[in-house]
Amino acid sequence: MTLTEIIASFKSKLNPSKFVDLLERKASFYDEFENGPEENGSGEDSKYNPYFNSGNSSAKSSNAVRIPKNKDEPLIKLTDVWKIYQMGEVEFAALKGINLEISEGEFLVILGPSGSGKSTLMNLLGCLDIPSKGTVCLNSKDISELDESELAIIRGKMIGFIFQSFNLLPTLNTQENVLLPMEFQEEDKQIARQKASYLLEIVGLSNKKKNLPSQLSGGQRQRVAIARSLAVNPPIILADEPTGNLDTKTGDYILEFLDGLQESEGKTIIIVTHDLELVKYATRVVYIRDGEIEKIEARTKKEPGTKK
Repeated sequence: MTLTEIIASFKSKLNPSKFVDLLERKASFYDEFENGPEENGSGEDSKYNPYFNSGNSSAKSSNAVRIPKNKDEPLIKLTDVWKIYQMGEVEFAALKGINLEISEGEFLVILGPSGSGKSTLMNLLGCLDIPSKGTVCLNSKDISELDESELAIIRGKMIGFIFQSFNLLPTLNTQENVLLPMEFQEEDKQIARQKASYLLEIVGLSNKKKNLPSQLSGGQRQRVAIARSLAVNPPIILADEPTGNLDTKTGDYILEFLDGLQESEGKTIIIVTHDLELVKYATRVVYIRDGEIEKIEARTKKEPGTKK
């Protein structure tokens, strides 16, 4: 099945344009798209920078989703959140009364052992699930009040996902995997290809555009997943054990890259992990165990070239 056929099949079921209109009309999550940076005179930005907007209406979706500034409210807020699963006649609480606020531009690490509830928490933060009790608010909007189509648009436009298992489509090559989110958002095809090329270049895979995932190493596949997560320039990057399947050197490269996104572009980075080494990149660390937050630790960001 070709990329075009896959996209056509999804579009026929999802009708993304309808959902975008619905979300903007009913939930008001997004500001109007703003103009991108001015050209630097050389014309290089319009050719290579994936977030450059020349002013052409067809290129407007190349801008990041803008989150309205609300100094009185955090970007994400969880209030007395419970997630309860029914297992036969027994109820199991994976999360128990979670209270957590995440500000825009944070590098947050959620740290906990296997079975602590951190993956369940990640699903709620990524709008992949809704709580059994309590509220999860994204930009002051309660996600429990939104229908699945609205949640799908939030996941597609506001959150870039990076999974431990990469989740690349095996029948699509590297470039096609990166193009996929932009196809869903009906990005102009020429702009989309420029963005995909740029993103593959900055993750060091310009020479692997036509390779299938099976022809890439674990580290290369993770870098493709990162490029894909940035395709629509989302304000939030949510990573689940992003270095779990990688060697130390490649893992450090991935984390330094995410660290750079937080520092230079102000993206909100949320990493869910059991690896204590990752806390050196965090502005805050949330320690979770048995479905409850044990403590929240504020940290000072490391200086470039230094170690914590």
